Amino acid sequence: MWKTCGIYLMAALSANAGELSKIPHPRLWLTRAGEAPLREKLSADPLAAKLHASVMDEAGRILKERTCRYDIPDGKRLLAESRLALKNITFTAWAWRMGGDEKFRLRAIAEMQAACALKDWNPSHFLDVAEMATAVATGYDWLYPTLTPEQRGMCEQAIVEKALKPAKKVFDTGGWWSKPKNNWAQVCGSGIALAAIAVAGKDGGLSEDLFASGLKLIESCGAFYQPDGMYPEGTGYWHYGTNYHVMLLAACDTLDRKFSKDPILQKAGAAIMHLSSPARLPFNFADGHAKEESPSPAQCWIASHYNDAAQARYVRGIYQRAFDAGKTSKSGSRYAPLSILWLPADPAAEKTLPTAAVFRGEQAMALFRNGWNPNDSWLGIKGGTPDASHGHMDVGSFVYDAHGTRWIHDLGSDNYNLPAYFGNKRWDYFRLQNRSHNTLEIDGKLQKHNSKPCPLVSSSITGNPYAAAFDLSAAYADSASKVRRAATFNPVSGLTRITDEITAPVGVVIWRAYTDAEVEVKDELVTLRKDGKQITLRRDSPNGSWSIASAKPPTAEEKQNEGFRAIVLTVPKAEKLSIVVEIRP
Repeated sequence: MWKTCGIYLMAALSANAGELSKIPHPRLWLTRAGEAPLREKLSADPLAAKLHASVMDEAGRILKERTCRYDIPDGKRLLAESRLALKNITFTAWAWRMGGDEKFRLRAIAEMQAACALKDWNPSHFLDVAEMATAVATGYDWLYPTLTPEQRGMCEQAIVEKALKPAKKVFDTGGWWSKPKNNWAQVCGSGIALAAIAVAGKDGGLSEDLFASGLKLIESCGAFYQPDGMYPEGTGYWHYGTNYHVMLLAACDTLDRKFSKDPILQKAGAAIMHLSSPARLPFNFADGHAKEESPSPAQCWIASHYNDAAQARYVRGIYQRAFDAGKTSKSGSRYAPLSILWLPADPAAEKTLPTAAVFRGEQAMALFRNGWNPNDSWLGIKGGTPDASHGHMDVGSFVYDAHGTRWIHDLGSDNYNLPAYFGNKRWDYFRLQNRSHNTLEIDGKLQKHNSKPCPLVSSSITGNPYAAAFDLSAAYADSASKVRRAATFNPVSGLTRITDEITAPVGVVIWRAYTDAEVEVKDELVTLRKDGKQITLRRDSPNGSWSIASAKPPTAEEKQNEGFRAIVLTVPKAEKLSIVVEIRP
């Protein structure tokens, strides 16, 4: 069990709703006493000033945009509207607090009124409730001194009736998200606890229980990152779950209820740093997307909270490179003002960033690079299990970047609204199968969807080469007696070797890698070309033949994977196989 919140709770849970109600507004994150230090930060730190200017520009744009409405386009989720409300309120309330311009205060109130007027916040999909509760609680708390009694009452009633009471039913009945299953627990537990902090004393007595329940749930969610910080649901959900996780911890910190600095979140910050390539694309395993990285408030808070110079340098470097490249609008995130609030200071000394890391856990991982510059080479490779939340049959899969681009891709998630995508049809969809990942298919069989996690069994992150090996046997229990995938990476050249040792495969073995590059096959050599650059794949084992295959799925309803193709190495059945592929940048 994660110790940080356990230690924290002994103090924090002694604070009942009556005690919270005595704390003046604003209570969430940026107190009145915190405004002067923040202004000093904006004055002294040019990067913070640039980010703040970007947020102010975005707040100005929001003045002309619509407010949230009751719109559930897919018949299930109000979530886009909840997120719109959170962004609109957080940005405009921040702009008013930092600049004092009345137009921003009025725009925040207009958004709060629109949110409170909705018939409900869609409790059948409780993420919608949690994010809308966070939105209204933020506006209510940050603008509290300026609100009329009627406006305060409007927010209090909406939070109680549309968020706290529905949440209490879930906690009382043991509803699924009230247990530490996945990111829902972090978002819902934190969102409700934040709302309870905001309206404590004006909530009909609900805050005491819900504040405590939310904190206990966040405590239990610390297990997600054990033992080394790797989050099992992938990078996108790392940001989503960890942002809310941190938002509650940071809110409690401003309530002057301190907690110890257990290293697990610091390890999580290191993991998300290594999961991003020099080209700023994540290893988008599970239901992930290969979107250009932008730091989240959680990364900023972790770097600051743990005084981690490496993570501080990394986070600030991403922002600075974006500004240097002319990408001045870095305020797309609905929580962007919190990134400014928690932006770590520029480290006094140059901190060398490590170029290799391995992570054990449910989704074991190895991440190697030969530097942190945009054109450096990088390899991400995993073990793990499809049975993790949002998991794919990507056990053994890898991605590879060099020359500022991604060459070997993870195709990412498909449409969540496909029939039974999270149910009994999940493994029917191409993008979720091992056939669509950079791993093995044996005798035409899928990986075991409920396999035990396939572990990292050996590694070396010093010297040359870096190395990692995974025992994939559990995922291939129906198709071979033993499967082991190893990778080596030259930290000078970026040259990579993927070696598969397979014992007693029941049929032909297919080795695949997906690319969007032009592909030329000649004997044992495959050449990939893109934008005037190239890499090669060489078969270094005696058996097998290369071919190129379509990446198109079997049905029209699935994403069609335009522009992608599969590099396929077909190896005949044998009692023991050793398949070696060299990737040379």
